Amino acid sequence: MLYGLLKFALSYATRKYFVQINILNEENIPSDKPVLLLPNHRSAFMDPIVIASQIKRTTYFLVRGESFGNPAMVKIFNRLKMIPIYRREYDPDKIGQNKDIFKYCHELMERRGCLMIFPEGICQTKYLLAPLKSGAGRIILEAESKNNFELDIHVIPIGINYSNPHRFRGNLTIDIGDPIKPIKYKEQYEADPWEAVNAITSDIDTELRKRIITVDNQEQIRTVRQIERLFEGKNDNHPFVNEDWHQTRKGINDFIERQNEVNSENFAQFETKLQRYVGTLQRLGVEKNTALINQSGVNIGKLITIRVLLLILGLPLFIVSYLMHIIPFQLTRTLSLKLVRRVDFMGSVALSLGLLVFTIFGVGETILVHKAFHNWWITAGFFFVWPSLGMFAYGYLAEWVKLKEAWTWMRVGNNRSTLLQKIKKEQKELIDFLEKATQS
Repeated sequence: MLYGLLKFALSYATRKYFVQINILNEENIPSDKPVLLLPNHRSAFMDPIVIASQIKRTTYFLVRGESFGNPAMVKIFNRLKMIPIYRREYDPDKIGQNKDIFKYCHELMERRGCLMIFPEGICQTKYLLAPLKSGAGRIILEAESKNNFELDIHVIPIGINYSNPHRFRGNLTIDIGDPIKPIKYKEQYEADPWEAVNAITSDIDTELRKRIITVDNQEQIRTVRQIERLFEGKNDNHPFVNEDWHQTRKGINDFIERQNEVNSENFAQFETKLQRYVGTLQRLGVEKNTALINQSGVNIGKLITIRVLLLILGLPLFIVSYLMHIIPFQLTRTLSLKLVRRVDFMGSVALSLGLLVFTIFGVGETILVHKAFHNWWITAGFFFVWPSLGMFAYGYLAEWVKLKEAWTWMRVGNNRSTLLQKIKKEQKELIDFLEKATQS
C-alpha cells in the first residue's frame, strides 16, 4: 500500500520535475521473469526514484546498510522494498549479515521478482563510470547455479542520462539495454566461479557504457555543450542534429574523442575559435539561446511583438498563479540549499521536498477555496488545476528571459550589422569544420 502510493506520487512529481522524459526500449523489461536492473549512479536518491517510478514492475532495492540504523525507519524501509547491504568500511561488525541478504536476493529471483542494484557502489555526478563491484554478478550466478541455470534471470543494464539532474525542468533519458542471459556463463561458472563473475561484470560494464556518456577529461563536456548550441534551432540535415538530446550529446562526445585521437592539432584550433565565438555570444547575452542566430529567416521584431502581446494577455493569470506558488517554491529552494551538503543529493532532495511542500500548500489552499465557495465542484476543479497554474507561472517567467534575449539580438542586428556578419561568418566556419571532419 505504502509502496504503491509513493510510486504514484513520485511518478507524478518526476514528470513535473523534468520537462522531457524519454524511456527507450521499455519492452526489454519482462513482466513475468526474474529481473535484475543495473543502472549507473549519478544522482543519489534521484536514480532509484526515476527508474522505479517510470517502469511497471514492483522493484526491490539494495541500499547502504548504514541507512538502517534507526529501528523506526527500518520498518518503513522494509515496506518500501529496500534491502540493506553492509560495507566493510562502514559496518565491519555487520558484514557477515550479507550472506543472508544474498540468500534473500536469490529467493527474490526464484519468485520472479525485480531487484535493482547500482553496480558502481558509489554515486558521482561526473560523466564517469566507476569500476563495477562484483556483488551483482555473484547474486546472478549463485541464484542461477542453485537452480541449474533455469531461472532465466534477465540482467538489464540501464543508462540514466540527465541534462542536469539538479536543475528543475531538465531532460531525462532512460536507455534500457538488451537483457544479458546468465546461461552464457554456465560452463565457465562450473569451472571457475570467480572467473565467471568477472566475465559477466565486464559484460555489464561494456553494455552500460553504450548507454551513457563517459568522459575522462571533464572539461570536454563544456565543448560538447557549446557545439550543441552551435546547431541549436537549425532545421537542416546536420550530422549533429538529433531529435533526442541524449543521442545528440553522445554523438558529439564520441566525435570529439575521435578527433582528439586522429586530428588533435586541428581540433585544438577549432576549440580556440569556438571559445572565442562563445565569448562573443556571452557578451551579447544570447549564449544560451543561439537559436535566435540560426533562425535567420525569422522576423525578430515581429517575434518580439507577438511575445509581448501574449505576455500581456497572460499577465493577470500569471499574477494569480505566482501568488499561489511563490511561497512553496521559495521554501523548497531554501530548504534544499540548507539541507544538502553533497551536490549529488541536490536533485533528489529538491524533488522529494517539492513533493511534500507543494502537496501541503496545494491541499491547504484547496481547503481555503472550499471554505470560501462551499462548492465541491469548484474545490475539485481548483485542486486539479493548481499544479498546472504553478507550471504556467514558471513558464511565464522563462518567456520573459527569452524576450530579453530576443530584444538584445534585435538590437545587435539593427545597430551593429558588422558584428552580426562577423558572428555569422565565425559560426559558418565552425560548422564547416565539423561537417568536413565527420566526412573524413
